[in-house]
Amino acid sequence: MDSRNSMKVGMYSFDCRDAAALAGFWAGVLMRSVDEGASPAFATIGFEGDGPTWMFHQPAGELAVGDNRLMLDLGGADDWAEQADRVAALGAERVGDFEQDGVRWVVFRDPEGNTFRIFAPRPR
Repeated sequence: MDSRNSMKVGMYSFDCRDAAALAGFWAGVLMRSVDEGASPAFATIGFEGDGPTWMFHQPAGELAVGDNRLMLDLGGADDWAEQADRVAALGAERVGDFEQDGVRWVVFRDPEGNTFRIFAPRPR
């Protein structure tokens, strides 16, 4: 496929009750900064950067209920367990630690209940 026709992730979007607060949490997880102008209704991380933007938006009406349909999997380096502890200290709910066929990960919920995981490096 020609690179002019390929797709890439441009933005991760979260509907939430407080965009600035949730952006602050994820900025801490990612060790990045929330972009200027964050408010309870709208906030971004990395809007002017090269990588995907993280957008947080307070929708009109009720928030959807139930599990999120997109789960973020954050790949950890050798310090993945320490990173998992750091993310828990930022306010994530640690749901559980798992291992299957040599693959290890931790499942979390962010302050608004969105599920995400931090993985250990892939087994060699």
